[in-house]
Amino acid sequence: MIEARWALLWVILVLGLGIGGLSTAKLIHGSGLPDVGPVPAAHPEWLGAAPPLAVPATAAEPTWLSLPGQGVEAPVVSVGLEENGELAVPEDPRVLGWWRGGAYPSAGRGTVVIDGHVDARGIGAGALFRLADLKPGATVSVTTTEGSRSYLVDAVHSYQKTALPREIFDTTGVPRLVLITCGGEFDFETHQYADNVVAYAVPMAAEPSGDSASRAPGQPGDAQVQLPG
Repeated sequence: MIEARWALLWVILVLGLGIGGLSTAKLIHGSGLPDVGPVPAAHPEWLGAAPPLAVPATAAEPTWLSLPGQGVEAPVVSVGLEENGELAVPEDPRVLGWWRGGAYPSAGRGTVVIDGHVDARGIGAGALFRLADLKPGATVSVTTTEGSRSYLVDAVHSYQKTALPREIFDTTGVPRLVLITCGGEFDFETHQYADNVVAYAVPMAAEPSGDSASRAPGQPGDAQVQLPG
């Protein structure tokens, strides 16, 4: 039943996901396409028996994203779908887009989806230019109009744009954050990169204990699946 709820939306998003760079060459740096870490499952087996996390009375939209390990600070704006069904992406690569059809950062269920161009002609590198370099254990902070929420990166993978996993856009599973940009070869005819780079992160507890970050309630470390390499 869950898959039926995703299917149409996934087709619309994946077939039209035009997160393509506007540069005239490959990515400026030489990082290869990433394939690290186990992807946190949107619907682990225990989910049906677990209550959702508490959701604040007022849903707060994200306004800012920080990647402390990369020195990235970027504004976030709300985006929807274009008339042709494509997921909208802010034109300026220094600005990120939060898909308002997905989850809010404060939600007890669903994936928060944030996208951005990797680069753009006349501007250069975008906020997610080094997304492929993120490693499991890195932290991400999403600021909303009512506070902030921190996430711990679990995995960073690349996919051909026609093979982007449908569960990236899940709205009913466990809370997650997904960051999407472009990577791979640049097609001079279509002005698009061939692949998408996707970072998966899970919420951190409000008050981490000890030297390592802890996960939020309902996010056990073994509730994960590994996508094929």
